[in-house]
Amino acid sequence: MNNSKALPVPDLKTERLLIRCLRIEDAAALLEILSDHETVRYWGRPAMSRLEEAEAYTQENLDWMAQGHCLYWGLEEASSGKMIGTCALLRMDLSNRRAEVGYLLHRSYWRKGIMTEALKRVIQYAFEELRLHRLEADTDPENLSSIQLLERFGFQHEGLFRDRWYVHGKWSDSLMLGLISRLDSATQRSE
Repeated sequence: MNNSKALPVPDLKTERLLIRCLRIEDAAALLEILSDHETVRYWGRPAMSRLEEAEAYTQENLDWMAQGHCLYWGLEEASSGKMIGTCALLRMDLSNRRAEVGYLLHRSYWRKGIMTEALKRVIQYAFEELRLHRLEADTDPENLSSIQLLERFGFQHEGLFRDRWYVHGKWSDSLMLGLISRLDSATQRSE
């Protein structure tokens, strides 16, 4: 059961990023990211080619936020103000204190620790501020970079769903990973 109303989407800061609420004005930056075939290689949609597609995708996520189903942030490079990616808590289920993490990053920023920095702050917010107990990630088992990123944060492999998604003209498996809050574990041990 998802919460029924939108949660505030706070600005989160890191050394190099302003992690701020997604805005409709981000559609052009998202088009630049989502039109790159390598970036969307493991994403469940084809590469975008028109601004209208990116605007519709952005509005779809804004609508989901308004309904309380997710928190969606734009990753803005602090030094330039450029929107370079996204990070989200999706499929939020506050009654069971869980959500799914999702993220995208402009390819020119890969392998620079940017997503590590962003995800660390979003995970911290999810566990410390929202008091979530569990985070999940649904990842293509061939997306080794994403799997390694999640494993660095302690996400554990929990299951493989065969032929779960039809992506880019072929069936794709889904590797499910999970992370349990250490805050809850520490509280349970002390009781």
